[in-house]
Amino acid sequence: MGEQVCMTGAEYCDGAAGVDTNGYPVETTGNAVLDILEHRSSTRAFARDDDDRPVAVTDEQRAAILHAASRAPSAGAMMMYSIVSIREQATLDRLADLCDHQPMIAKAPWVLIFVVDYAKWIDLFEHVGCFEPEFVERTGKSPRRAPGLGDFAIAAQDAVIAAQNAVVAAEALGLGSCYIGDIVENAEEVAELLDLPPYTMPLSMLIIGTPRKERPAIAHPVVNLVHEERYCRADAATMDAQVAEMDAMFRPHAREVGERVVDIYTRKHTSPFMAEMSRSMEWWFKNWLGK
Repeated sequence: MGEQVCMTGAEYCDGAAGVDTNGYPVETTGNAVLDILEHRSSTRAFARDDDDRPVAVTDEQRAAILHAASRAPSAGAMMMYSIVSIREQATLDRLADLCDHQPMIAKAPWVLIFVVDYAKWIDLFEHVGCFEPEFVERTGKSPRRAPGLGDFAIAAQDAVIAAQNAVVAAEALGLGSCYIGDIVENAEEVAELLDLPPYTMPLSMLIIGTPRKERPAIAHPVVNLVHEERYCRADAATMDAQVAEMDAMFRPHAREVGERVVDIYTRKHTSPFMAEMSRSMEWWFKNWLGK
C-alpha cells in the first residue's frame, strides 16, 4: 500500500509566511498566477449600475476570456467542446429556473456554458467523406461509429479545462465567476433551450460579472487529498482529522462533531436536486451515445 499523505495547512503552503488560524495560506506569493488562484472565490452577487441593471462585461473582457478558454490544453487539439455564450435576459431567466431555481443566474450579466461536443466531429467526418462507401472500402474503417464513453472522458476533460481557463482569466480581469453544476439537470428542457443535438452534453456553466463586493478567499480542505504513488482509503484517524478540519472551516460554532459531513449528506447527497441530476445524466449519456 502506498503511503497516505494527509497534508496540513503548513505543508500545503510549503512554509508560506502568512497562514490563518487553521494553518492555511492567506498571503500573496509574488507570482501573479498563483496569487490569482490563491485569492479567487466564487461570486454569487454582481454589481449593478444606476439603472439597477447588472454591470456589463465589456467586449474586450469577453474576447480575452474566450481566447483564454481556447488556449486550454486539448486532446489532439480536437477542441471537443463548444462554448455557448448567453446574455439575453429571457434565456438567463429560463436557465435560473431550470438550474435548481437560482436567481443569481438571472442577475448575472454573462453566462458561459461549456458543452462536451462530439457532434462537430461527426459533422466533419461526414463533410469530408469518411462515411462514404468508397472511403470505407479503401480504408477498411467502420462506416460509422457513434462516440462512446471513452470519447466522452476525453472530451469532458477538454471542456472543464477550458472552463477553468475562463475562470482564471476572468479573475485576472477583475471579474468574478461561479460554477453552476445544475446545468445538467432538466436535461430535456435544457437540450431544447440550447438546441443541443445528439453527441453533446452541457457539462459546466459559469456565471461571470463584476463582483458586488470584495469576496474573501475561503480555504479548502486538504486532509486526505493527496496520495503518494497509490490511492489509499482513509483510516479512522485520518477521517477524524478530515472531520475536524471541515468543522473548523465551515462549522466553527458546531455543537457536535461532524456537523459539516452531516450537512453534506442531508443537503446534497440525499437531496431531490441530486436525484434529478442523476436522472438527467442518464438522459445525457443516451444523447451522447446517439440513442
